[in-house]
Amino acid sequence: MKRAILVDDEVFARKGLLGLIPWAKLGFEVVGEAEDGEDAYALIETVRPDVVVTDIRMPALDGLELIRKVRESGNDKTKFIIISGYGDFKYAQQAVRYDVSDYLLKPIDENELAAALLKIAGASEPGRAEAEYRFIQASVFDRLLTGRPDEGYLSEASRILSLPLNTSLRCVTVEINDAAFDSKEAQVTEGLERVKQALMEEGAAYSNGNAQCLLAKSLTELHFLLFDELDAGEIRRFGERLILAAGPHIDGVLRVYAGAIVPTLERARESYASASALTSYKYAFDRSVLVHEELAGQCVAYKELEAGLLTELLERLEERDEAGMAKTTDRMFDAFREQRYSPESVQASISRCIHGVSGIIQNMQGDESAVISLPRLLRTRREPRTLNGIKGLFLEFLRESAVYISGLRSAMTKGDIGKVKQYIDSHFGENINLKSISKRFYLNPVYLGQLFKKTYGVYFNEYLLQIRIAEAKRQLRQTDHKVYEIAASVGFGNSDYFVCQFEKVEGRTPTEYKNAILAKA
Repeated sequence: MKRAILVDDEVFARKGLLGLIPWAKLGFEVVGEAEDGEDAYALIETVRPDVVVTDIRMPALDGLELIRKVRESGNDKTKFIIISGYGDFKYAQQAVRYDVSDYLLKPIDENELAAALLKIAGASEPGRAEAEYRFIQASVFDRLLTGRPDEGYLSEASRILSLPLNTSLRCVTVEINDAAFDSKEAQVTEGLERVKQALMEEGAAYSNGNAQCLLAKSLTELHFLLFDELDAGEIRRFGERLILAAGPHIDGVLRVYAGAIVPTLERARESYASASALTSYKYAFDRSVLVHEELAGQCVAYKELEAGLLTELLERLEERDEAGMAKTTDRMFDAFREQRYSPESVQASISRCIHGVSGIIQNMQGDESAVISLPRLLRTRREPRTLNGIKGLFLEFLRESAVYISGLRSAMTKGDIGKVKQYIDSHFGENINLKSISKRFYLNPVYLGQLFKKTYGVYFNEYLLQIRIAEAKRQLRQTDHKVYEIAASVGFGNSDYFVCQFEKVEGRTPTEYKNAILAKA
């Protein structure tokens, strides 16, 4: 297993990196952390790690100076991954001079970091020229799309990447949905490279060399700049050809988002923003290619899941009615499409369902972490998924949860009646009865009554009355509480009824019982 150390002056950033990706699964062990460049250098000299993941800006000795110092010491074996907030090719150029393996821009994408580590773990290192091109294009293109580059920066970027400054263009985003990240990180990374190559070839062929695939921001997101003024129909056909060309190279479903046409490179960020905005329509319109001109002005719904559907789904779950669960889920996802739910609203609806299922499991003293499919479903919040992809994971979660809940119920009925008794002993002062207890523990009330009598030799209601009266007697002996106060504290809402039940058990009223105690004092 390869050794790694993390360097960042913020402890939460380091802990975030620790939990961001499955290090061991990728073949790495994090053997140390450092909060500045000087501590990191000392640690590197001692540990000799295979890879160092470091921030650029740190006190005492920054990330680039750290790498320079390590290289000048003669250590050319330790690989470096830089994490930076700088969207500037000058930093990338400097990083290349120090033979940095990867240069990742904040915020860090877990799949992007995993891909960088996998390259170090098993793939052959790319040549220096290729690395320099990758670093520079990533930093320059990221700033073009997300920042506000000045005139000088634009000219330099245009020169370095051979991009025209004053030609109409649009940003085209290719999104990989439903990719299998669980056990195929290396295959996904290799597939992404094949997808990039296919996209570049198809883009160049279709647009006479006017399409450039300049950036893969993560394992699931690639961006074109298309220097052409194709109309909506033409750009849709272009997107469909991209999908046909690249689709066979990746285990996933491709979606294409074509942003608005802008007149100059300076306004590329506007086209990128409009392409990103199209992802809001991915569930509302069942299309592989979404074009800005066709959807501008369309609305999506920001709404909650219908309460009746949630109630029905949870009932089918508790009954372990797989056909019923599937039918209700179909209705849910049909509503997402027909009512044009936004991705945020779809995720909020899924979260409500997860919360409801978790509540049932917790009420039965179970542990929702035992449902293995839950983490995969939760990851759909940050991994691109088609609606059908989410639906498949959601149904898997429901089926597994139904089996788990059924097992909890079986354990209860076969030997966990003690939990019912413990609950009664702890909550007899509340308004509880056989019906409410059976509902809480998901048991038939008649069966629970029979099981309780068989186990403890006394009927449920009789036992409840016994412990209530026993506590009432204790308070009568040891406190000066009023009869009505004692009645309320042991679960009787009506003090007259309490007196009646007390007399039924003890043969005298609470007052008579207390007076008898006082008479002996």
